Amino acid sequence: MGSPFRPASEAATTSDSRPPAARLVQGRNGVVPGRFGFKLHGSHQGANMTFRRATAGLLLALACLAAAPPVSAQTTVVSTFNAGVQKYRKGDLDGAIAEFTRVIELKPDHWKAYSSRGVARRDKGDLQGALKDHSRAIEINPRNAGAYSNRGVVYRDLGDPDHALADYSTALAMDPSDWWTYNNRGVIRADRKDYAAAIEDFSRAIALSPTYAEAWFNRSVCRKQKGDLEGAKADRAKAIELDPKFSR
Repeated sequence: MGSPFRPASEAATTSDSRPPAARLVQGRNGVVPGRFGFKLHGSHQGANMTFRRATAGLLLALACLAAAPPVSAQTTVVSTFNAGVQKYRKGDLDGAIAEFTRVIELKPDHWKAYSSRGVARRDKGDLQGALKDHSRAIEINPRNAGAYSNRGVVYRDLGDPDHALADYSTALAMDPSDWWTYNNRGVIRADRKDYAAAIEDFSRAIALSPTYAEAWFNRSVCRKQKGDLEGAKADRAKAIELDPKFSR
């Protein structure tokens, strides 16, 4: 399950990814301002490709509450959540899960804590626990595009591409600027050998984030499958220019 997810605190962070060479890789979306996300890797039979799950990411805006808890309780919730984030960053998954669980005990409708715990559980290999947490986050905040992206990651891990595709599409309907999820949906479509649709998704990801090397590399794979060797060569060269690891 391996590669680190980098959760955000109530502030903002940045992202990166490290796809393995010569594999179709599903990577998680990193954290950007206003998002909470993760990165991971996967594999694909018959094509060399990398992609991020975008996982995207979870929105960082605080959920609206019917009745806000006292200031002291709010402070405890925020500090405990951030403690979970820091423990995750240090690789202490059990500690992170414990902190996020404490947040949920203090504030049962804290959807970010559910999604964060879901990501940590996924990294520990607890896919069913992760699925349950992401689903609960969606129940609490059904307009949270990032939770759908995160759940899509888990569905693909579980070998359920239909639900993964549905979650990615739902996330994109809510947030059409989410280039991680375009990339991830493209990988699902490439898995199904729907290369034309995959190319369209990778092209959208590139248009939204022109320095996203993984999408250039993924599109090169699909173009090669479609017989567009010149296009594939150009995309591969661009991917290598952006990230030399794609030369391997």
